[in-house]
Amino acid sequence: MAGLPLTIANGLRLFASKTIYNRTLRLCLIGGLIFLAAFYWRYWGIDNHLYHALDDGVITMSHAKNWVDYGFIGLNPSGDRVEGYSAPAQFFIYALAYAATGIGYDLFTHIQTVVCTFMLGALFILFFRRNWVYAIISTSLSALLLSYYTPFLLWHGSGLENAITHVLFLATIFILFHFASTGRIAYGWSVIVFLAAISRIDGIYYVAPLLAVFSIYWLIVSKTPRGVYFSLIVLGLWITFNLWRYIYFGDLLPNTAYAQGIALGAHFDILTSSGREYIHEIISQSNQIFLKHGGYLLLAMWHLILLVFLFKCRVGGRILFLMLGTVVLTTYLAAFVFGPARLDFLRTATHLAVTTVLAIALVPYLILNAKRYFLRGAPILLIVGAAAVWITYVEPYDLCCSATGFNLFREKFDQIAQEESLPRPTVANLDIGLISYHKQFNIVDLGYLGSPVMAKLKSSPPELVSDYLFDFIAPDIIEIHAGFSCWNYSYLFADPRLETNYMPREIRASSYIEEHCPDAGVQSGYWVRKDVLESSDSKERALIDDLQNDLQPERLAEELETCQSNPLHQCLYVARTAYRFLPEFRERGHVDELNDIFLSSRTKEFDLYLINGYKDGQLHEDAVIFVLDRYIDRIREAGKLIIKSEYDVYLNGRELVYVNDSCNDHEDTSVQFFLHITPIESKDLPDDRKQYRFDNRDFNFRNGEYIDFRGTCVTKRQLPDYEIQSIRTGQFNLDGEVWTGNWRK
Repeated sequence: MAGLPLTIANGLRLFASKTIYNRTLRLCLIGGLIFLAAFYWRYWGIDNHLYHALDDGVITMSHAKNWVDYGFIGLNPSGDRVEGYSAPAQFFIYALAYAATGIGYDLFTHIQTVVCTFMLGALFILFFRRNWVYAIISTSLSALLLSYYTPFLLWHGSGLENAITHVLFLATIFILFHFASTGRIAYGWSVIVFLAAISRIDGIYYVAPLLAVFSIYWLIVSKTPRGVYFSLIVLGLWITFNLWRYIYFGDLLPNTAYAQGIALGAHFDILTSSGREYIHEIISQSNQIFLKHGGYLLLAMWHLILLVFLFKCRVGGRILFLMLGTVVLTTYLAAFVFGPARLDFLRTATHLAVTTVLAIALVPYLILNAKRYFLRGAPILLIVGAAAVWITYVEPYDLCCSATGFNLFREKFDQIAQEESLPRPTVANLDIGLISYHKQFNIVDLGYLGSPVMAKLKSSPPELVSDYLFDFIAPDIIEIHAGFSCWNYSYLFADPRLETNYMPREIRASSYIEEHCPDAGVQSGYWVRKDVLESSDSKERALIDDLQNDLQPERLAEELETCQSNPLHQCLYVARTAYRFLPEFRERGHVDELNDIFLSSRTKEFDLYLINGYKDGQLHEDAVIFVLDRYIDRIREAGKLIIKSEYDVYLNGRELVYVNDSCNDHEDTSVQFFLHITPIESKDLPDDRKQYRFDNRDFNFRNGEYIDFRGTCVTKRQLPDYEIQSIRTGQFNLDGEVWTGNWRK
């Protein structure tokens, strides 16, 4: 009996030593439940139509669904390959979930929010795992504070990649902190850090600096290169992933980057060529991001305190705050690197809210080592956090574009298709997530994200976009709503082909549109192409009906042969009809026959893009060049060549068009253009130019409408209204004129 207490004590010690892992799991469970309780207490008080299942998130899931259902990554059942999303990690997660269970986007969005909220809490509490009391108190207060950072909370539950990014970024910081605290590195965790780097297409911008800080820290403290090896493994995985992207899509930039004008080189040119107003706009946006996600002054204050007490930090505390500071810096500079964000500019920086709250909670934990000070740190956390919330709080607001509302458009598209007996119509609209998700239609994205040709033509002259839209891809149904009618006015409503080729259906007016558009007559609604109406006697309609009844490639070959003598664009309907039935042709093994048929077409570059775009991510570039060449041919036919040099300059009405067919040098577009115009009447000169006797209209290549694509550069410059006597134009740099030309009336 005397040895019983000792036996029990030894047994308890043994039990405790074997349940450390279980205690960590219990702590994670508590942290996850705390975050779930705090977040959903707030969500229940917010109208979920303001934030839930936004259409941009459904776009990512639609790409994944297309991959599973049709075997290639894109939006359209017929093709083409396109990376019209910017959240690779979410894409793969949903593809796996959909392939395994068939889960829909709405349920997945709910599950994603729940799981990511729980995981965020589980990770958060682990930073304080050495002291249970402080861990629970700080996690509870931090979860409450985070739930009142409105932009963070709404985007976290929006169905976009934000929730996944929050978890993976925090997991990356914790993994590196844990390595530093224990002095051991487990290379297998590099997979999680790699997933953080692809949680957004620009994720490596945030993750790489963290790895650099960690590698340098490990070299200094541990005197070994193992931290560098870990970082190289992550970098190797990221390079491998991007090599796959390049092979699959034919480009390292996603289509979203082209659609939104996000190209590092191009944005650098914009920054260097723009005035102070644009720079001020970027700085103002960065300041607002910091304010709404916790306050950069608050973070600066805590890091200043940290510098004073740094030597008192727990093991690993120094690198933790260095990493948090790195996140702060990269987030502030993001707008300078990538330009303004689409939709809500706060969206791409919501991870900063997690960083802010974590920094506040960590200061008393890491600096006040004595256990009796832990509880004293909790009131500090509460007071500082509450002050931050009070300063930055905004009421819940509409993030834009809930997918649920677009179901009405999808139903209307389907209704029109049924009424006109139109199989798999090609529809053009702007909000493509829900519309494309059900795979009933092929999509032309008027917002550019999901259509690579439209994205490459985004900055080009409106008439070039109009050519592609009306003469080449020719959607069966066009839908425009709200203020987007103004956005698409120049290439859609201003073009007479809309009225000539399309029948309006359910057209509606809007006071918003009338107030903001250049023409008060612009309307919203649906337009149906006349040639595909069931009552139409067009050759295209007859071909559609014949293939509906008997899907044979020979019928396409006959139609293509009979129309070859027609004007070029009048024969494109044959390839468009093949595209309409392409999934069925693929299923029956007729793709090689289709290729043979369209190799003889005068428009084979565009036709083969439609037929093979699903298996070649670069074919859309052939289509862009083909459309562009036709446009340049028209310029040369309609315009007057007034200067022949590095750029051929055409006078076309009241505008100059600069054309360079071999634009391979960056200088061809980056060097400043000068344009000096001499009016016939000197009174037409601006007052500040009268002494020079010419009107100075110097410009940059990208100031107006332009296209710079695969060696072809075109830019336009509007001429003043007065009568012109002479023009002198060219390009110059610091060394003088690169080329120059003169024209006199």
